[in-house]
Amino acid sequence: DIGKKYGGMTLPPEDLEVLDHPTTKTTLVRISISEGKNRQVRRMFHAINSGVIRLHRSRIGELDLGMLDGGEGCWRMLTEEEVLKGLGWK
Repeated sequence: DIGKKYGGMTLPPEDLEVLDHPTTKTTLVRISISEGKNRQVRRMFHAINSGVIRLHRSRIGELDLGMLDGGEGCWRMLTEEEVLKGLGWK
């Protein structure tokens, strides 16, 4: 268990969906996890003798990253409400 290595237990994926098989050797999947321990997704796939070519994070907690315009490397300032929610103060 990955969690034991980092102190504690790792929760199983909340959702796993096969989206496509672009080639005979690759599979495109969507996976939802509720916690993101260090390299967790890569280690999960390695445990089943599979690899990860590319990862795309679309959400962190309640913060949807899809609203960022411009792709990789883009950022924006969080609103006061997002900061308070993220800190659990609201």
